[in-house]
Amino acid sequence: MRSLIIGYGVTGRSFERFLLDKNQEFDIFDEKFSSHVEQNKNTRKFSNVNDIKKYKKIFISPGIKISKYFSRKELEEIELISDLDLFFMENKSFKIGVTGTNGKSTFVEFLNQYLSKISSSIALGNIGTPLLDNIKHDKKYSVIEVSSFQLEKMSENYFDLSVITNIQIDHLDFHENFENYKRSKMRICADEKTTFFLTDSSYEESVKKIANHIEPDHEILDINFQNLPYRLQKIRTGFINDSKSTNSCSLKYAIFRESFNGILLMCGDPKKEKYKELIIEGPTKILIFGKHRDELKKLIKHHDIEVLLNLQESFERLKVIKHNHDVLFSPGNPSGEDFNNYIERGKAFNNFVEEYFE
Repeated sequence: MRSLIIGYGVTGRSFERFLLDKNQEFDIFDEKFSSHVEQNKNTRKFSNVNDIKKYKKIFISPGIKISKYFSRKELEEIELISDLDLFFMENKSFKIGVTGTNGKSTFVEFLNQYLSKISSSIALGNIGTPLLDNIKHDKKYSVIEVSSFQLEKMSENYFDLSVITNIQIDHLDFHENFENYKRSKMRICADEKTTFFLTDSSYEESVKKIANHIEPDHEILDINFQNLPYRLQKIRTGFINDSKSTNSCSLKYAIFRESFNGILLMCGDPKKEKYKELIIEGPTKILIFGKHRDELKKLIKHHDIEVLLNLQESFERLKVIKHNHDVLFSPGNPSGEDFNNYIERGKAFNNFVEEYFE
């Protein structure tokens, strides 16, 4: 019996590669397809699905709301499978799940660096490498960054250990309210397994504490942790690239961490947090740019805001007003219509710094 993949983004494509490797027949549904596209005898793509009952299994991408397409009754006899479910079934490593509103990517990176020194480890998940593309890895540890979307769709929890960095308001456009969002995050806590709730402001010390918990006989190391690209990345004197900032909490953390009082650059789509206003203190001036600039201008409360068309126009303005001020690029929002992702906008910022301030 054929299976169905719902959603054809990063995870949907990893489902496709996984099923092709297993020689299984499947169809792909994504409303972005313009029409029914015949691929080959094993794969067909649809922009709509009329007969859901012909499928025994549905492989569903994290960001998809399946209730938008099918009722509970229609899904009663169908097994819903997430990328986490497949990874739990197929991979035998010790699985460490890390979630939280902010800091999870950094913590995954730090923990993976440390475990790679004392054993063997791989960083997976939201940090950039799809789970299913590394389902056959032979490392001892899998350090997995997990989103609220993934946790919501996880059938059973088989994490051997879990970490929660923090839980603050985020993704209300998907979860509708904070309680739903928090409930999804807390699903990472497995029965009879250890969950670390981070309270230490030093991720380095928390990493050592967790490593000592799972490898109690190892000699504690003092290593130089390398931060992620585009997370408080100092690219040259006076310029900080924090493109990884995709919500208001990470933006405020960046201002606090750097004791920042220079010029702040913001952009992106603010709708996921549903805040009515955002008070920003610290920066002497804020430049807001991009296709969501008017919406952001209405929400941001600050004594000196200037609105610009795009990132290039922002750098034209910085040439005039920067003087001795530092510049922090911390968008505080997902990219929306401005860029494909935080990596693309981070690269664009670095390129403009080189072009305008070489």
